[in-house]
Amino acid sequence: MKQKVNLSFGTEKIELSIDNERLGCEPIAPKSMDKVLEKSPGETIFRVLNNPVGSPGLHSMVESKRVALIVSDEFRSGLHEEILDALIGEISHGKPSKLTVLCATGTHDPDIYTPNIRKWAEAASSKHNQPIEFIEHDCDDPNLIHIGTTSRGTPVILEPSWLQAEVRVFGHESKHHYMAGYSSVLKHVVPGISARSTVEANHKLALDNDSKAGQHPLHPDVTRRKNPFSEDALEALEMALSKTLNEDGVLASKPARAFLLDMISDKKVIFFAEAGDYRKVTSHTIEAADNQAMFEVPKSKYVVVSPGGPPASTALYGVQNCFDMALLGAIEAGGEALVLGPCNGRPGVDPDVKGLAPDRKSKKLFWDTLVRLKEKSLDECFKEIDENFQLYLWKTWRVLRLFKRDRIKIWIHGELAPQILAKGGFLHAPDPQEWIDKRVARKDGKFTIIDNGNKLLVRGKPA
Repeated sequence: MKQKVNLSFGTEKIELSIDNERLGCEPIAPKSMDKVLEKSPGETIFRVLNNPVGSPGLHSMVESKRVALIVSDEFRSGLHEEILDALIGEISHGKPSKLTVLCATGTHDPDIYTPNIRKWAEAASSKHNQPIEFIEHDCDDPNLIHIGTTSRGTPVILEPSWLQAEVRVFGHESKHHYMAGYSSVLKHVVPGISARSTVEANHKLALDNDSKAGQHPLHPDVTRRKNPFSEDALEALEMALSKTLNEDGVLASKPARAFLLDMISDKKVIFFAEAGDYRKVTSHTIEAADNQAMFEVPKSKYVVVSPGGPPASTALYGVQNCFDMALLGAIEAGGEALVLGPCNGRPGVDPDVKGLAPDRKSKKLFWDTLVRLKEKSLDECFKEIDENFQLYLWKTWRVLRLFKRDRIKIWIHGELAPQILAKGGFLHAPDPQEWIDKRVARKDGKFTIIDNGNKLLVRGKPA
C-alpha cells in the first residue's frame, strides 16, 4: 500500500507517494504542542509577562531606569510586531528614563533587514506613548565598545547603547539551530549586536564537531551541554551583563539586570512562551523545543527532505541548514538525499547570485569556496578554511563534510540549473516522484520523509 505525503516546496506543496513497506519511520514534521495556549499571540504574551519565572515583573524592573530592548531582524521570520507591541507596552507602564530599541542584525545588511522592525517599533511607541530611540545595528560601526575577551579568544565588542542600559530586555523566538544547538537569546548579543570581528571569532567555533544542533550550555539535560559555539556566546553575554557604560563613557563593573521573553511560534500561533530570568527561561524553552520538534529515528539509506517555506527555501545558503538539522541525523553514511527547495531567490538579487545565497558576499564565500574546494580532500578543505576563516565558510565546511566524510549524494529539486548545481557537487532531480520510484525499485534500503527540516531536529538512533 502506498502512502501519500504533502511536503513544502516554497509557498506551495508537492504531493508524493511511497510504498509503506519502504518507510523506515512515519513521515516527520513539527508537531503541535499538546498545551492549548490563548487564541491570539498578544493574549499569550500578556499572560507570561504577568507571570515571570525567577524574576520580578518587567514594569517594576524598569522604573526610572535606562532600558534597552533587543529584537531580531527580518532575516528571522516571526512575531516581531506582536513582541514589540507587548514589550514596549509593558515597559511603558514602568516609566523608564529612556528606552532604546535595537534591531539585532548581526552581520546582515540593516538597509534590507530592519525597515519593518523600525515601522513596528515606532507604531508601538506611538500607541503606548513611550518615546524610543531606534538603532539598526551595524557590525562595522567604529563606535562599538570593546569590553574584554572570552576564554576562547573572542573579542567582545558591542553596541554602546546596550551597554549603557541598566535593564536589558530581550524579545526572542527559539528553535533548534544547526550550529548554536538552539537559536536562543545568546544570538541576540553574539552575533546580534556585535562587531564583525566578534562574530567572526565566535563563528569559527562552528568548525568544531561539537558545535551542533541539539546541544547547548543551558540545556536541561547535562549530557547535552557541550557546544563550544554557544558556550563562547554565553560567556560573552554574561561578561557584558556584568558591566555598565557610564554616561561619561567609562566602563564600570556594575551589573545590569536582564529580562527575557522567549517563545516557540509558527505564523500567528504560539506553542510555548515564558518570560523572566534568561537562564531559566532559555532552559525551559529548549525543553519545549525538543518536545515539539525533536525526533529520534533509525537512520535510512534514502531521505526526502523539504527545508520548509521561505526564507529557508529561497537559496542553497538557507537550505543548507536542514542538512545539519534533519538530513545528517536521518541518513546512513553513503546514502542519497532528495532536497525539495525552489532556490528561486529573493526579489532584486543579481541573476548569478539568485538561488545560491541571499547576497553577493555570502555567495562568494559560501558557494564560490565550495566550488573551488570540491575536488580537494577533506583534510585539505579543513586546513584551508581554518587558516583563512571568514563568515559563511562554516556552511561550506559542513557541506563538504557531508560529501566527503559521510559520502552523501544530495539531489536538489528546484529552479537552479543542473550545470550550476554540478559546480558545487550537487545533482539535479527534475521529477521527485521518479527519483523516489527508482530507488524504491532497488529494494536496497528504507526511506525517511521530512517536512520543514529547518524547523526541527532529527537525531539518529544508535544502531
